[in-house]
Amino acid sequence: MLAHSDYSILDIALSLGFSSQSAFTTAFRKLTSMTPKKYRDVNHSKM
Repeated sequence: MLAHSDYSILDIALSLGFSSQSAFTTAFRKLTSMTPKKYRDVNHSKM
């Protein structure tokens, strides 16, 4: 979703069942060693 959509990080976090963007960012960083914003900046597809 991060790499292929323009949904906000908060919208993605909530749709995945996280209670906040902060909780999502913490979990995402543990798995990928980067923030969702950094991941999107590096991988976002230009439509």
